[in-house]
Amino acid sequence: MSAGTHFDWRGRRCFYQVAGAPDAPPVAFIHGHATSHFTWRHQVAALQADFQVFAPDLLGFGRSDKPRDLAYTVELWTAQIIDFIESIIRRPALLAGNSLGGLIAARVADDRPDLVSSLALIASAGASSYLQSSLVNFPFLLMRTPLVGRALFDTLVQRRFVEWNIRNRLYANPDAITPEVIAHYQECFFAPENREIVFEVTKRFYDFVMDDAMARRIAQPTLLLWGERDTFVPPMRGRQLARVMPNARLEVLPNASHCPQEDQPEQVNALLRQFYRESAR
Repeated sequence: MSAGTHFDWRGRRCFYQVAGAPDAPPVAFIHGHATSHFTWRHQVAALQADFQVFAPDLLGFGRSDKPRDLAYTVELWTAQIIDFIESIIRRPALLAGNSLGGLIAARVADDRPDLVSSLALIASAGASSYLQSSLVNFPFLLMRTPLVGRALFDTLVQRRFVEWNIRNRLYANPDAITPEVIAHYQECFFAPENREIVFEVTKRFYDFVMDDAMARRIAQPTLLLWGERDTFVPPMRGRQLARVMPNARLEVLPNASHCPQEDQPEQVNALLRQFYRESAR
């Protein structure tokens, strides 16, 4: 596995990992909120035998620059990934995203279908009906309130809260929760250069929407992967997308939650290989 490198984007340094033969089919993995390329380590290690695998860090996360003078939006990251595919991958790719990364991957497929040969959305954010109607949004909306919002964030998002969520909501497989995983998320949430960006993005969760009109426009072969025990974006959202996306199929994995690629990496890797073979026919 490559230790990683950087590419310059709009005057900022953006980190990415790349592994596998340059002439192999390209796959790019997009991580979710408050994490990094780390969440794809099982896929990079296993799939580089069959693909050229890319795992970039979104601007503001991981080892990419974290400028404070930017508005961190889905539009910003979509532009970053479009330019990454054009300048680094340089050919259409299978684009896979988890959580927020799924929404970004879908936006890239919608905005630039010429760059995305196929799409894998893994517990994708951007659920129109769920996010817009669920009471889960109330804390995110309250976080937009001056002073009160930041106090609420600092009260809720403490170290014990993050570890509780890892053990009880992000993951369903206890064997996947290693000390390395705990340390990674604690750094993502509490390193001084990360904390403010996590807050700014968290309070915008209500805006991260994938409406049905957009989903219907995505014509690429699409694999929808959901963990059966996901409570952040429940499998019902995968079923909703499967009904409206014209070329999608859904796989729901038992004993997996919001990060199936980490809960059940062997199953996810096998499904991605099978999906690529089927979609490339």
